[in-house]
Amino acid sequence: MITSLWESPVHTAQLASDVLARVAADSGLLPSLLPTGHPGRDLTWTSRTEQWKGGFHAGLRHGTGAWCALIVLDARTSHAETLSGAVVLHDPRAGAANVGLPGLPWGRPLTLTTRPGLLAVVPGWLGWQVAPVRADDERTVLTADSA
Repeated sequence: MITSLWESPVHTAQLASDVLARVAADSGLLPSLLPTGHPGRDLTWTSRTEQWKGGFHAGLRHGTGAWCALIVLDARTSHAETLSGAVVLHDPRAGAANVGLPGLPWGRPLTLTTRPGLLAVVPGWLGWQVAPVRADDERTVLTADSA
């Protein structure tokens, strides 16, 4: 049995369109979308809606609280390019890319395709960035941080 001493839980889910519409109208519903027992369910969250238009990209970002959430509200695209506007999660610690411990996801980036309904909740210390958005694409994303 292998015991991980450095677990970094990342919760991802695909929200149904009716749930997505309710969250877009009331971001206060975010904690209820987290799995039972998730520490973020009992925290206060602040959120904002961001538009990522063609040419947009973001370098390293971090949450400002214990947890960071992203919910893709809309993803307009005219092609099948999956990396346009993708969210890339990565360990910001120096040397993390050189760690190859079995079973640990950090040290290797994790890329999430931004499609409507994507929910990603990650520890606030985890780094993330937005891959460049193609010129004719646009993403509308609710970003939130816990207290």
